[in-house]
Amino acid sequence: MNILITGAGLIGSHCARQAVDAGNKVVLFDLSPNRDYIQKVVGKDRADVVAADMRDLPALISAMERYNVDTVVHTAGLIGSRVAENSYTGATNNILGTINVLEASRLRRLRRVVYVSTFGVYDRAKINDSVVRETHPIGAHNLYTVTKLCSEHLVHSYTAQYKLDTIIIRPSGVFGRGHYVGGSTVGKVMRDLALNTIKGEPFTIDAKTYGPNEYVYGKDVGLALFLACQAQNPKQRIYNAGSGVVTSPDTLAQIVRELAPQTEVKVTGASGTASDKSAPLDLSTSKAELGYTPRFPLKEALRNYMEELWEEQRS
Repeated sequence: MNILITGAGLIGSHCARQAVDAGNKVVLFDLSPNRDYIQKVVGKDRADVVAADMRDLPALISAMERYNVDTVVHTAGLIGSRVAENSYTGATNNILGTINVLEASRLRRLRRVVYVSTFGVYDRAKINDSVVRETHPIGAHNLYTVTKLCSEHLVHSYTAQYKLDTIIIRPSGVFGRGHYVGGSTVGKVMRDLALNTIKGEPFTIDAKTYGPNEYVYGKDVGLALFLACQAQNPKQRIYNAGSGVVTSPDTLAQIVRELAPQTEVKVTGASGTASDKSAPLDLSTSKAELGYTPRFPLKEALRNYMEELWEEQRS
């Protein structure tokens, strides 16, 4: 495959790593690519990089043509509160970016488009189940999830009208070594936790900020995206990509204590209501149709993350 990945952040770069490791050609399309970060994750000169705006349709089509692209993974966009900071910019970045990816893919007749959504689109107030399945009700609750939901509908429309081959991936709360220019809240708070643990400094886990939540390592989401690129005859077309485990603030604190026994960790405050994120994503269809099984339980993910941060600080 010749894969174009929009967004060279945490999950885009890890998807690129999975793809090049498997012998595929990759081009990363990003407004302001952090080449040092790309090199650390993907490897030196293992992927081509195009610095361009997602809202520039001609530039996107040109990149597809130049690199003979047959598959697109669309991860680029603003995340969380960054969308609401400037609602017009946030909405146009996320929605117009998706339109451009779909339109360029239609014009170039690509073999597949993989779109990265979020588990935030699930309307949990309407879900009364022990797990969250891809067929459960969805609904937008803030501007960020509105842009994701709108983009999902656009994907469905292009699939129906133009027979575009598409897959939607819904990750849970993603963390890992990244630069977070897009505004990942989970990424930032988990980075704070990891850095404080490395330093051995006392750390307070605010229950309102940290959970309960379903955390998933960026490397696992990168794997899910690559599996979606190569899946043969997928049936459902929408797949969860989480860890399948909801972690409470107290459990998170215990994991930190096990990784760094000398670190003093306290939990304060009250977490959200039980209906917020108490049910984990169901991964059975992702496993059956994509072959996705997360490789990093939270403890191992944090250990790996802290090792990478430690090496980064030493270099």
